[in-house]
Amino acid sequence: MPPANKRKLPIMLFIITSLLFIIGMGYVTWRWVFTLNLLTSPVTTFWSYALLAAEILTFLVFTNFCLILAKADKREKIVIDNKLQQDYCKDAYHKGELVTFKNFCPSVDVFVCTINESADMLSTTISACKNIDYPNKKVYVLDDGKRPEIKKLTDLLGCKYLTRDTNKGHKAGNINNALSQTDSDIVVIFDADHVPASTFLRETIYHFLDEKIALIQTPQHFCNPDAFQKNLRMEKFLSNEQEMFYRVIEPSLNEYGSVFCGGTNILIRRKHLDAVGDFPETTITEDSLLGLKLHSAGYKIFYYNRPIAIGLAASSIDDYIKQRSRWAKGNIQIVTNPQNWEYYAKLKPMQAFLYVSGVLYFFTPIARIIFLLAPVLFLLFDISPMLVIFYQIFAFQLCYFTLKFAFLFTKVTKIRNLIFADVYDLVTSIFTIGSIFKTVFIPEKLLKTKFTVTKKDFKTPAKTTKYIVTLLALFALLTIAELEGMFNLLYSDVDIAWAIAANLFWNSLNLIVLIFAIKVVIEKPEKRTYQRVKVEDDLIIEDEKRNRFKTHIFDSSRSGLSFVATQNFTERVDKDFQIDISGEQTPLNVLSCQKQTPEFGKEKEQYFCKASFKEPISLTDISSQFVDRLDKYVKFAYKNPDEWDDYFDDD
Repeated sequence: MPPANKRKLPIMLFIITSLLFIIGMGYVTWRWVFTLNLLTSPVTTFWSYALLAAEILTFLVFTNFCLILAKADKREKIVIDNKLQQDYCKDAYHKGELVTFKNFCPSVDVFVCTINESADMLSTTISACKNIDYPNKKVYVLDDGKRPEIKKLTDLLGCKYLTRDTNKGHKAGNINNALSQTDSDIVVIFDADHVPASTFLRETIYHFLDEKIALIQTPQHFCNPDAFQKNLRMEKFLSNEQEMFYRVIEPSLNEYGSVFCGGTNILIRRKHLDAVGDFPETTITEDSLLGLKLHSAGYKIFYYNRPIAIGLAASSIDDYIKQRSRWAKGNIQIVTNPQNWEYYAKLKPMQAFLYVSGVLYFFTPIARIIFLLAPVLFLLFDISPMLVIFYQIFAFQLCYFTLKFAFLFTKVTKIRNLIFADVYDLVTSIFTIGSIFKTVFIPEKLLKTKFTVTKKDFKTPAKTTKYIVTLLALFALLTIAELEGMFNLLYSDVDIAWAIAANLFWNSLNLIVLIFAIKVVIEKPEKRTYQRVKVEDDLIIEDEKRNRFKTHIFDSSRSGLSFVATQNFTERVDKDFQIDISGEQTPLNVLSCQKQTPEFGKEKEQYFCKASFKEPISLTDISSQFVDRLDKYVKFAYKNPDEWDDYFDDD
């Protein structure tokens, strides 16, 4: 029987959710019936309706979010030996080791999609795909860039290379071209920068025993800080921006049978993919439309809530904005294309609501800009979109926002990004709203949509001048409005003073948010060439006299590693060290050691050490020697994804 506090929590959340909906509906109705300012001027009338529309839009999106979070209690940490494997594959494991796949071993084609990513980046992904622990698979590199060096790399790694004469259909066309030349039961798709663990297939493949499952989505998990984490210097405080979607929203959508397809780290049953006409080439977000088509055909999309592939996040604000603009364009293309409406009509009612309101999210930048400008227009030009007494609006908003934040911080306790949600929304809104308007108002035949791949080049600093100038200009505008409002406040009667004070309050909050937004677009340098991946393993380090030292490694990259030891190696910097990685003696240079507090009950002191390989595994020349070293490193670094899943660490 669950503890009393656990039993009471769902009841409390149900009450909060119900009150949120009732107050929200009451507020929207009251605003529509009693507060619109329609008599002053055409400009005020337009702005009055615009502000109301923005509030209705955000209310619908937040209602959708509440429905999703209502299922958030269903999230559970997945372990490899889950019930499905135990029930159907009892002879597949012996003492935790893989023995045979004779019971269920469908053929698998692994597609690595690329167009302009570097060979250095691709090499890790291809090697990891090749080393996935599964006996009945083939790995294909789908190169839309038609590059000889990628073909050479693919051949050396023992995989198959596919390309085509045109780039028609972008990524979807690239995949469809490969589908026409292959015939496996299951297709696995990875973007060029997403590296799978060796357990990727043996953790997921058995879910296809359910014939209704067409697609399995696994989380997109990242080993580097995103643009917000890096530029705000809050890597340890903030989660990756996509953590909310992949660790909270997607598992909750799984409970509704409405998982969205994320495009990479996915497994697809080929016969169900054939039944819906392969990957759709009519949008630049082919993954979203594919998920919609599969659901409308009555198939299931299953979410496997455990990171078993690790990728690179967009770490510059320029790449982040381009990525979000592409997502907004593509999803708006889907919902505004009449040819796709038949798919929405075939969905179950809850699926339809979640899909439509999910697309509405991409229109929220319009609402956010309206909220940003509303106080400014009142303070500078006396444009008042509401006819309301101050205490009325204050009472509604105080109740609603109090309940809203109580709900959010109760349901999502681990993701601190909620504190900075307005910063994320403001930056995204300002710089994607142009793309949204183009997609909505310019006919598709006239709109030249360019498919761009998010760059993951850490060496080239991004140019952010246009972002900085835009935000500084907005900051100046809001500052002028703030000063004007403060001046008018001194010479206004009581009724007007309350209205001015309320708008000054919201304008002040927007100014604070803009300060953080400006910090976000001031690009910080990226120091790492290769990002570190969490690895938990006990290893032995040897010096040139074959003295052996026990260490515990906890992260690694192609240029080095970090470990804890009982030996201060800084005192022995003149010695040559080496470490055994997958049967290869790798020369090691211990850079620094920092004394750590010993763990409870341990007598020996501990040292936190950083080390680099004396011969980094960098691609200076595509050779068999490089490929051999890379394969051994990948087998060592990506063999066990247990340490990647830190979402449940505090449970």
